[in-house]
Amino acid sequence: MGGVPLETMLLAGVVKPFTEQALVPVVGDGNFVSGAVKTIGGAAVSQFAGRGIAQDSVAIALVVDGVEDLMRGLFGMGGSNADPFGGAL
Repeated sequence: MGGVPLETMLLAGVVKPFTEQALVPVVGDGNFVSGAVKTIGGAAVSQFAGRGIAQDSVAIALVVDGVEDLMRGLFGMGGSNADPFGGAL
């Protein structure tokens, strides 16, 4: 039976705040643009960086954060800013 190993999921949880903060100056956080960039970035890491605990953890962290940002940007969840681009442009 397949699945994501526990250590990969735990490392993704450790990596997520670092990748999130590293990308804030570039694309912002909690908006549609940051969500799209992070989700595409996570998919790219998964596709092109090979497989391994580090690569899988970074890919998971980026995609989870990206989807979270997409939801916040599209539905205005958790923010007082009505702009779905949240100043990213």
